[in-house]
Amino acid sequence: MPDLLGAVLQASTSSLQPGGVGRTQACPTCGERIPVVGWRPRTLTTVCGALRVERPWYHCRSCQHGWSPADLTWEVAPRARISAGVADWLIDLGGSTSFVDAQRELGKLSGLQVSAETIRQYTEERGTVLDMAEGAAAQSVLRTQEAAAPLDPAPGTLVVETDGVMVRYRSGWHEVKLGLVGGQVEGKLQNLSYVAARQPAEAFGPRLLAEAARRGALEIVGWDGPLTGTPLAQLRSVVVLGDGAHWIWELAADHFGERIEIVDFYHATQHVWTLAHALFGEGTFFAARWADFAILMLAEEGAGALLALLDATAAPSPTAATLLQRERQYFRTNQARMDYPTFRHRGLPLGSGAVESAGRHLVQLRMKRAGARWSDEGGQAVLTVRSRLISKRSLVA
Repeated sequence: MPDLLGAVLQASTSSLQPGGVGRTQACPTCGERIPVVGWRPRTLTTVCGALRVERPWYHCRSCQHGWSPADLTWEVAPRARISAGVADWLIDLGGSTSFVDAQRELGKLSGLQVSAETIRQYTEERGTVLDMAEGAAAQSVLRTQEAAAPLDPAPGTLVVETDGVMVRYRSGWHEVKLGLVGGQVEGKLQNLSYVAARQPAEAFGPRLLAEAARRGALEIVGWDGPLTGTPLAQLRSVVVLGDGAHWIWELAADHFGERIEIVDFYHATQHVWTLAHALFGEGTFFAARWADFAILMLAEEGAGALLALLDATAAPSPTAATLLQRERQYFRTNQARMDYPTFRHRGLPLGSGAVESAGRHLVQLRMKRAGARWSDEGGQAVLTVRSRLISKRSLVA
């Protein structure tokens, strides 16, 4: 395979042909015409194996720049010892599993021997470039209110889910925020894409908005206003699902216009069970019966009916009374986000299980391996690469 690839390059690269080297070549840096100095060998690890080629070499004395026209034709970076194809393999593996495991898998499947450190460097370098591109896209969307990347509209109902996952960094445990964007068609989420970053909500919001804009969140679907004058654009409606954390709704309010906010039904039921145990005793028959009844009421009639039940419920102790007051406030604050009968009737999703599942397979399986301690830059680079891989997006910025 390396011999075959070498023969193809020899036959298809004009500067390697007999007479293909001109008397002089223009320096890519300063433009001065330079004669050939000689021929130099170069060894590259390619998807076909180790390839050794000889190509003409030029050196500009004016700007001290050395180059080969063959390297420019092949788009091989200076001093690179790995081809672009192998680099893509390394980055794919580095974003999918530990760098040591990636080294072993690469050797087993291809026979190529590349160190774990090299895989780490390539993965983090590419991830850093992609992360900078995502940051620039986020700022562009904030500035222009238009998608900064080619549109890939999600089908059906546009759904945005977000959650947080704890990851251990060298400075301690920190929350990685994770966003999911997809389309719901006939009750199923399809064509999902992801973004992930260790950022506060105010910084993560523009990143999530940029991905939602790429999936169609800023598409104009109609106009409001009089026939004359300046009408207002109607944007595509977005369903925002979350576990009830305050930062999620602040993020949604800051970055999404026409939206429907829904508290994940499972998280709402957890609050019901917490109340049941406090009111009737941990693990008792009465606690289970009351919780089942309250959850059924929440599902069939919404948070308004549950609040009426809580208002009529007496607490058996001061501790339970404090908890009852707190949980009553939680359901009152999120009452509009818990209109589950209406949401169900409209065919909207009630659970954020997809983003919680992504927290496991996108973040935890790669970032929370035994002994892993991430630097800020390295952790973000791998998160960005992994988000792109699982979203089935290009790893080219």
